[in-house]
Amino acid sequence: MRLQNRLFRLSLHLLAWLIFIPAATPSFLFAQQIHALWGFTADGPFSGSTQQTIAALKDNAINAVFVDRLDPALMKTLRASGIKIFSTVQVFGDHSLWKTYPQLRPVNREGELAPAKYGSGICPTQRWYWPTILQKISRKAGAGYDGVWLDFIRFGSFWEEPNPRLQQLCFCDSTLADFSKVTGIAIPAQVAEADTLAADEQNHHSENADTIRMRPMTTAEKAEWILSNHSVEWTKYKTGVITDFVKLAKEEIAKRPEKVLGIFSVPWRRNEFGDAIVTVIGQDYAALRDHVDVFSPMLYHELCGRPLSWIGSFVKHTSNLIKKPVWPIIQTDLGKDHLVTDEEFATAVLNALDPPSKGVIIFRQQTLIEAKQLPTLRAVWK
Repeated sequence: MRLQNRLFRLSLHLLAWLIFIPAATPSFLFAQQIHALWGFTADGPFSGSTQQTIAALKDNAINAVFVDRLDPALMKTLRASGIKIFSTVQVFGDHSLWKTYPQLRPVNREGELAPAKYGSGICPTQRWYWPTILQKISRKAGAGYDGVWLDFIRFGSFWEEPNPRLQQLCFCDSTLADFSKVTGIAIPAQVAEADTLAADEQNHHSENADTIRMRPMTTAEKAEWILSNHSVEWTKYKTGVITDFVKLAKEEIAKRPEKVLGIFSVPWRRNEFGDAIVTVIGQDYAALRDHVDVFSPMLYHELCGRPLSWIGSFVKHTSNLIKKPVWPIIQTDLGKDHLVTDEEFATAVLNALDPPSKGVIIFRQQTLIEAKQLPTLRAVWK
């Protein structure tokens, strides 16, 4: 009975979406729920000839895959068989670029270079580097994929845990200059401080042994000044930087109207962690929705210490906010430190598929196979 009720609700939601499909939107976004596998490779249970790979995907009810790269011949055959192929581009997450471009390394509010271990990525405000990333997006869109998803499209911070390690980034010289340019807010260059006179000079200044002198303001002091005096403008600036890039990415994708642009979004509501989704991460769902075709909140319930019900609840929250298709991405059992039982995994998939969801992405093929959870997935999807 529960399954019949789910199918009935799904049919009603699907009918409603089909009535209001925008003319320029690829119809496959609404024609069926997407059952996608992230990190797909044609090996393990999907190895063999091209036809055997296709048969294995269809036997497991997989109608979409996310890949980094794929053999062009296999890609062509998969698409001809009705299997959608998507790829991802890591936008601001590659801290290996620090070696080649040290200016891309973010600076924290203490004025220190941000550590890689806290998911710092690269500084998003370095607009001179944006064309390089946009070229990657353009090449992906022109390489036969049905769409491109933006990964790490945000300011850096480590969020995949119950108590995320939030850090305010970035306060490098380039960001401070860009912030002033965009907002018109002049950041003080100097700060006044008391200068105590030497003992032999104090006899001539008996009424006041201190004088005031001006010194250059440190990066940490500039950060504190911004956060104390212009926190609203700072947050608006950060979300504007992320939205500006996504807008440019959409313009690249829009050159091929049949392609779609998706993003992997951080799964926080505005009232969580001190509004960190905007103040720290810089993702304003309401602003991004004008440039994104599909939102994929990263609903890793076990990593984030959330109940299974959180998955469906956040999908509904996102759908209500953006009025666009939502394909959540959920985790499998990730090994001994992040165990997810078969029953828990099956429930997570069902919650992720429940309307208004338009599909689900499984993170990821390798751990799905290692945990022997492909049969569980097949049983739920079918």
